[in-house]
Amino acid sequence: MKTFELGLVFGTTIGVGVGFIFAMAIAWYIMYRKKRFDRSHDTEKVCPRADNHPIRINGSDSSTVLSDSNQSRDSPRTSEWSNMPQWLEGLRRKRVASACGIPKYSYKELQKATWNFTTNIGEGAFGPVYKAQITTGQTVAVKVLATDSKQGALEFLTEVLLLGRLHHRNLVNLMGYCAERGLHMLVYVYMSNGSLASHLYNEKHEPLTWNLRVQIALDVARGLEYLHYGAVPPVVHRDIKSSNILLDHFMKARVADFGISRQEKSALHSSSDIKGTFGYVDPEYISTSIFTKKSDVYSSGFSYLN
Repeated sequence: MKTFELGLVFGTTIGVGVGFIFAMAIAWYIMYRKKRFDRSHDTEKVCPRADNHPIRINGSDSSTVLSDSNQSRDSPRTSEWSNMPQWLEGLRRKRVASACGIPKYSYKELQKATWNFTTNIGEGAFGPVYKAQITTGQTVAVKVLATDSKQGALEFLTEVLLLGRLHHRNLVNLMGYCAERGLHMLVYVYMSNGSLASHLYNEKHEPLTWNLRVQIALDVARGLEYLHYGAVPPVVHRDIKSSNILLDHFMKARVADFGISRQEKSALHSSSDIKGTFGYVDPEYISTSIFTKKSDVYSSGFSYLN
């Protein structure tokens, strides 16, 4: 009798224990799936899939717009992050940037790739640009944002995430970023034939043929068309000029330097701080302080006249 009772107690204990473990496993699995769904949902908010954002004609490769804005007050913010502590907000942005497939480079990697930043190939609107060779053997360009920039790390990551969603073969490819030691750097595809301005004004280059000029104009128009009508939300460039039109190995043009680009909604708000380059800026923008798609078209038209 005692043996039977002991067996019953022992069996009941084992059964309850196994049941408890099984219940805990189910609860853990449900929480794990929910966490994965929430993370995926948050990521898609910032880095939507391509099928949610139709690419207009001629949009094909994985090129990504780069941003080097130094105006923190204009930087767009994502509402679900606005109430987070700054350290947690920064951590989440870095995680989403990784999920979006935007590579992050370390300072030492870029320092080595640029031979300790001695391979200067020019000055961009917001800082020096260096030619570099990364570990894969690919040649890239590294833009170092000016140290006096007012833009903080969180705003910088926001811009990388926002503009990293834009994909078109007539925009300069963003290949990665670095935010270390108080420096902000952008890694993008190296455009071996330089800017359109260098071909127009530098006597070392032969004059461009008429057919090539027409092709460059079409490339720029396609890039702008995507920004204005293919991107979701639409984006206005705000500084189209010949020095911001770069040429690749095959003399195909790509629009570059999105340092003052903004989503169309934010650009429509009036601001006394006029952006752009004198001579290319739309007179209506100067008088109203409101920038629209038409202002980009005006600037590109002035570039074509060059």
